[in-house]
Amino acid sequence: MNMIPEFLQGDATNVYRTREYIVKQSVTLHFDERYGAVLYSNDTYYRCTPFRDREYEAVFANRAHINGKRIRTAMYARRYVD
Repeated sequence: MNMIPEFLQGDATNVYRTREYIVKQSVTLHFDERYGAVLYSNDTYYRCTPFRDREYEAVFANRAHINGKRIRTAMYARRYVD
């Protein structure tokens, strides 16, 4: 049975990896009457484990830069998953 890795479930706009975490970014464009259009990100940080690293590497094996890169936003909120 092929299961979708936890870090790809839901509304992932971008997924990248750091030394300690696999990060799922859900980027949203918000319009504020005072500040105009603003990008913000709801980030979920999954601690790297050997299993998660294998899943990540299997999914992103064809990336030119396997670890990916963060999409810069004006604001963010973080949630950590062990």
